Amino acid sequence: MQFIEYFDRSSFCKVFYKEGLFKFYTLDSINFKISKAMKKKEVLRDYSFADSKLVTTAKEKVAFMRRDIQKFEAFRIDISDLEELETAVDDFSDTITDIEALGDQVESTELKDAKAEETRESIRKVMAHVALKFEDTSTKYRKFGTEALSHQNDSELLITAKRVYRMGIIYLPELEEHGLTQELLDGVLRVREELDDLLVDQKISIAERDSLQQERVEEGNAIFKTLMSYTTTGMSIWESSDVAKYNDYVIYNTISGEAPSELTL
Repeated sequence: MQFIEYFDRSSFCKVFYKEGLFKFYTLDSINFKISKAMKKKEVLRDYSFADSKLVTTAKEKVAFMRRDIQKFEAFRIDISDLEELETAVDDFSDTITDIEALGDQVESTELKDAKAEETRESIRKVMAHVALKFEDTSTKYRKFGTEALSHQNDSELLITAKRVYRMGIIYLPELEEHGLTQELLDGVLRVREELDDLLVDQKISIAERDSLQQERVEEGNAIFKTLMSYTTTGMSIWESSDVAKYNDYVIYNTISGEAPSELTL
């Protein structure tokens, strides 16, 4: 997904550009999408083997069906049906995998975590000057709210950074003599806004991954259902006349996609 460098804080709207289309996300819509993904009943795979095995198996069986197309036409299955299945398989093969989506999510989380630590460090720099003026037990020092800074979660950190900036502005006339500057305070506000942006990015990557994963499972199931219908027809065609061609249409719904090993005593 390509980011457009635009973030409208008045409406909390982030704009993305993907595959020729603009997408607009608000914080509310992102949270709703995540909530919906969590509440939606998980779609499970109907097949036990890997997606890559589904693709290769489908292509293999379609080749056999092309060979036997005259037989299949008696069951109202023609070349156009095979081409439709092939197109679905090719599209499925080209879609982003969960490994890729997970990579995007991990990357967005790493960027967010790094920015969170940068935000803490910018706060610590300000508080080092504040401590030269106010005792850490004083009311004025406590107003900055930086207790247990290293243990604050992202939401708490955003609030703390905003408070440190605001308190810093209020007490700047008293703290300038100890080296606190407007530039240092602006730095806190800047990294806070960057962290806020990265939190949105992370939420989007999580929501997108959940959505893509569910869509991929549904698409795979649709291919598997069609494939099983066609191969069942293929087995019925050759069941009593050609064992080799009958076996061409057998699909083993095992983890490996191969015939299960027979147990020997």
